This record gives sequence, C-alpha cells and structure tokens, in this order.
Amino acid sequence: MLKSSSAVAPRHAALSDLTEQQLEAAEATGPVLVLAGAGTGKTKTLTAAVIHRIQACAVSPSRILAVTFTNKAAGEMIARIRAGLGQDAAPHWIGTFHGLAARQLRIEPEVAGLRPGFDILDADDSRRIVKRIMKAHNLAAGDEGMQIGRDPLKVMCNQLSKFKDNLITPQDAPAHVEAMIAEALRLGTPVDPDGLRGSARVYANYQRTLRDGNAADFGDLLLWPTLALLRNANYRHRWSERFDVLLADEYQDVNHAQYNWLRLLSAGHEQLFAVGDDDQSVYSFRGADIQYIRRFTRDFPNARQVRLEEKFRSTGHILAAANAVISRDRNRLGKTLFTRKPIGDRIEVVPFRNPETEALGIVAEIQRRHAEGLAWSDFAILYRSNALSRQFEEALMRARIPYVLVGDVGFYERAEIKDVLALLRLCATPKDRQSDEAFRRVINVPARGFGAKALQEVENEAAWRQVPLLTALETAALPPKTRSAGLAFVDAIKGVARDRAATLADQMSLLLDATGYRAMLRDSKAETTEGRLENVQELIQLAGSFHTGRELLDHAALSTSGPKEGNADQVRLMTLHKGKGLEFPHVFLPAWEAGSFPPDYGDLSEERRLAYVAITRGMRRVTITHCDFRRGSASPSCFIADLPGESRSDGWLRGSDRLTDRQTDPSRIDRASAAALLRQFG
Repeated sequence: MLKSSSAVAPRHAALSDLTEQQLEAAEATGPVLVLAGAGTGKTKTLTAAVIHRIQACAVSPSRILAVTFTNKAAGEMIARIRAGLGQDAAPHWIGTFHGLAARQLRIEPEVAGLRPGFDILDADDSRRIVKRIMKAHNLAAGDEGMQIGRDPLKVMCNQLSKFKDNLITPQDAPAHVEAMIAEALRLGTPVDPDGLRGSARVYANYQRTLRDGNAADFGDLLLWPTLALLRNANYRHRWSERFDVLLADEYQDVNHAQYNWLRLLSAGHEQLFAVGDDDQSVYSFRGADIQYIRRFTRDFPNARQVRLEEKFRSTGHILAAANAVISRDRNRLGKTLFTRKPIGDRIEVVPFRNPETEALGIVAEIQRRHAEGLAWSDFAILYRSNALSRQFEEALMRARIPYVLVGDVGFYERAEIKDVLALLRLCATPKDRQSDEAFRRVINVPARGFGAKALQEVENEAAWRQVPLLTALETAALPPKTRSAGLAFVDAIKGVARDRAATLADQMSLLLDATGYRAMLRDSKAETTEGRLENVQELIQLAGSFHTGRELLDHAALSTSGPKEGNADQVRLMTLHKGKGLEFPHVFLPAWEAGSFPPDYGDLSEERRLAYVAITRGMRRVTITHCDFRRGSASPSCFIADLPGESRSDGWLRGSDRLTDRQTDPSRIDRASAAALLRQFG
C-alpha cells in the first residue's frame, strides 16, 4: 500500500487546480478505475496521479510505469511531469504498450527465442517475409497484379497479427483455427476454412524465419513477454517486483495481450491506476474488448472507482443530448456529464431531400457563419464512412473553401475509384494511345495472368505496330490462358463502348460487371471491402449528373488538384473514428439515417457509443442532418429519436432562437439536472 499524502508531504502545486473529482482520482491508491468522460481532463488527472505518487507518496520515478496508446500522448505526459517536478523527475518507463514491451524484451530476449541485439522489423519488412512464405505454400500472395479489394497478403498479415494479439503461439494456432471454424459452422456465420488453416501454416514458418534471423515484429514485442509473465513464475515475480505503480491510459481500448500484460505486471501489488471510458469504446475492429474495463472491479475486488463527469469545453444542450443517447446502453458502467458553461444552442436536426442538397446546405451554413467572423478551422464535418466525404469535398471545392481530409485520401484518389475511372477511360477512347496508362492500371484487376512478362509482351507489340495497348493485346504472343482472359477483357470494354443508348451511370455499371471488377470486390475477404463497394456505388450515382465520360474524367482530374493539407485555417473532414479525442467549436454530423448510421452491419451498442463520441466533439454548436433519399428511400437514424426535446431544434437556429456565449444560464444543465435527464431517458 502506498503511503498517504497527508503523512508525507503537502499537496503539490500541480494538484491545486484540479476539480474535486480529479483530485479524488489523482490521490486514490490501490487498484483505481477512473471513468473519464469525453473532455473531462483525463490527461491532466493521469499526470497529477504520477506527480502525487512521486512527490507525496515517495515513489521513485524509476519504479513507475505509465503506458499510453500513442507516442504523442506519452510525450505530452512526460512534458507535463517535467514541468511540475523538473527535467529529471519523469518516470523512466513512460511510453506505448509496444515501446515498453520492446524494452522488456531487450532485457530478456531469450523468452522469445531471440539473442541480444535482435532486429525489430517494420511493417514492410514483415510483409515481404510473409509474401515469400505464402508463395512457398502456393498461396496467392498478391504480387504486382494483386487484385485491388481482395488483398490476400494483407488478410494474411492481419490474421498473424490477430494470433499475436490473442496470445496464440504457432504451436497453438492449428487447434485455435479449427475451433474457430467449428464455432462459425455451428453459428452459421461466414468462415474461410482454407484461409484460416493456411494462416496457421504460414504463421509457423514465418515465426521460424524471424527467429532464424534474430528478428521480432510488432506483435512479438507484447506476445512473448506476456506469455512469459503467464507461464513463468520467476519471470513474473522479477517484473512485477520491478514497479510499485502502473498507470494506463485509454483502458477501454486494450486488447487481450495488453490486458494480460498490465494485469500480470501489477499482480504483486495491485497498484494499477487505469483511466478510460467505456462510453467511448469504439475500436472493436482493432481488437479492443470493452469487457476488460467493465470487469475491472471483478479483476480487482478492492478497486476504487472514480468518475470524471465535468466536461470543460461543451455547452449544456450538447451534453444533455449526448447523455440521453448513451443512457440507452444498459450495460454501461454509468456516469453523467455536466458542465459549468452556458446552456448554449440546442442541437440542430436538419432534414434534406438528398445528399447533394445536404452537402450544399451544410457548406452554405459554413459560409454564413464564417461571414459572421468564425475561422474555417472552427468547423468540422464528421461522417460514419469515408464514402460520404465526396459530396462535401465537391461542395467545399466549388465554394472555394479551404478544407483538409484528416487521416484519409480524397475520394478521387482512392484505388477503387481510380480503377473504375480507368475502365471508363478505356471505354471512352479504346482506340487511342492516351488510354494506355488506364490499360496498365486495370488489365490485371482482377487477375488475368498479366504479370510483368505478359505486359511487356503487349508493350513490345504496341511499340512495333504503333497501336494502343488495348489493340496490341489482340495480336501479342501470349500464353493461351492469358490470351483468352485478355481477349475477354477487350471484348467487354468494346462491347460496352458500342452501346450508345446506355447512360453514363449504366455504362459504368456494365463495365464493372463485364470485367469482373464488381464480383472481385464482393468476393473479397479484405476488411475494407464494404467501404470500397460503397465508394464505387457513390461514383456510379455521381455519374448520373454528367453527360459524357469525358466530363466526369475531367471533373475527377481537377478535383484531385483541390485544397491540400498545409493551411491551418481549413474546414476539417474526417470519419467519426478519426474525430475521437478531438473537439471543434462547430460540428456537422451528416447522414444520420438508418443504414448509414447506424449501418446495417456491426454492433448497435458500439454504434451508439460512436454517436455519443460524435456529439461530444462539439464545443459550442452541433448540427445533425439526414436525407429522405440516399441510394433509395431513407429514414432518420434511431439515435435522433433519443435526443431530448428541450435540447434539440428541428431546423437551423436563427435569430432569437439562438443563444450567444454571453447569454449564460448554466443552472439549466448542471450536474443535478443532467442526472435527472439520465433517469428520464434511461
């Protein structure tokens, strides 16, 4: 048990500006779970907890381990501790999970069958080894002609990573995949038995190759130290005795390996200070398991739970809306955000007829508010899927408003969009050499046997005859199977080109079917398949507003030279997942319709948590929009119905309906009334 602060030293200045809740959390010892709501100062509290343990509890910095998910968060924590205690006072073990585990493995590499001085492979090095092993096993590994949308190499690398995140060794992998297959067949869920069994074989050879080369990949850094902690009592004792305190950020996002690593390192003293928010657990697709934060008090029966509920940067109506939405999750640990800020403007819920009018309406509203004196950087547009960005990119570009896509490439720069436009270019100019680059891009997508050698044969034929590559293919000396597939491709392109009655959208759809591109996407097992299909469908819908393929191709080319990152005063466009952890004065949340948000696939509870994250990104004003038609008739999202009537406005707020920041009435949504709302809507 750590010594109490009152018996050792007066309270440090770094704790003097904490709220009552933050102070209670920072000074708590033993196993502690801090439920930190969005924007409630978790980093400040976590830093204060470290300072308290060093200054008041006399814990040596060398005996404190603090773990985060990003180097940026770790750097921020170190800077704050140094500002409070001095340059040399920061704990020696502050970093990311994999960074700290790598240090652990460096000290005792033999637990992974490695020697001192082992190499840590980056993702590209790892992929090259996996690709070589897949070819040795006669498994498609995705060479230069790899099918876009079905990336066997990426699927394999992801599966190997999942093995390691779940602490599955190469020896255990065959039994593990058989159990997975049996369970999927029992439940009637989709499963790829051959792919899973192949991954177990590749895993064994891959790991043997790494050990022979005295190398570890990213997953190894946590896998082997955690397994050693689980299986070797002496090792566990050595490492759990090394630290007196462990602190963990974003506990709701830990996966199986990370959870066990933390639990075992803290087993001797149970001084684990975990900060997280089950209401913001939205990364299950990355392996995060919400049950670990929700079972904290079962793992540590003596645990103390402290809630951080005062949000410092959002107004009252925003928090009332967020509380009402998340209160419908019956399994949550429970907390109610409140604020001392003004009540602010109600949540705007604005309907539109279709995505085009939605984008134009939002951009017009941004222009209006900018004319009132707001900076472009005050605005963010957050959407559920990347496919939704295209309408806003177009509208912003036409309005000459600077914008940036955060963590994503532009719509017209995505691989599947470039592929479809390449097919369209071939169809528009099949007898012109200006289509040669398009030919090179799609001749082997999906795979038709046109690797480097076959393509060079076509290039030689084209140069000799002075004709386009599409024409040269018909007479090039190719292997029979490749020639047959190539001629079928040529016939598909020319057949669609001859159909003068087809609209541009119909022409594009026919090309996708005739060339097998759409079937390739649908058959893909890649994690990005759903998004790629959505993007392709979005492009087909867009084609309906153009008369010719040339018009669309020119439009796409000009769009890719639009605003780029570099100007700080820009409207931000990003997915809801990318927006987590960020806040903006004015937030627009489009496409809140059934099927779009929440989507038809996925876990509804996690989508509800994502809606909560979305609303709490707003500081002063939040606008939710939905359409009557989006690829067919659409109905408003179920999350809109959860918004409390007194905190929502149907339509844009104008004139006297708006409250300025000077019109304060914080008592309307204080902590007590927020709790009352939770009881009403929960």
